[in-house]
Amino acid sequence: ALVLPRLPAIYERFQDKSEQEQLIQSLSTLSLKAYTRQQTLTLTRESAAAILGLTSNLKLRIDQPIIYQANGVCLGGQLSFELDGITRQLDLQPPYCEPRLL
Repeated sequence: ALVLPRLPAIYERFQDKSEQEQLIQSLSTLSLKAYTRQQTLTLTRESAAAILGLTSNLKLRIDQPIIYQANGVCLGGQLSFELDGITRQLDLQPPYCEPRLL
C-alpha cells in the first residue's frame, strides 16, 4: 500500500535516467561513427535527432556546432538538454568528446 502510490514517480525517474544514458551513449559513439563512415559529422540542434537516433522527449540545445572529423577526432563543444523541466549540461572535450555532465 505504501509503494503503489509512488510507482508512477519511480517509473518516471527510471525512464528519465534511461533517456539520459541513451543520449550519453549515442554521443560516445559519434567519433567511431565518423571514423568508420570516413565522413565528417556536424552535430547541430537541427541534425541531432537524425545523427543520434533519439526518439525521446529530450530537448537539446547546441549553441555551436560540434564537429566530428572523418579521422574520428572531435573538436569539442558543449550542449545542454532538458528532460522533464530539468536542464543539464554536457561537456565534450577533444579529441574524442567523451560526454561529461557538468
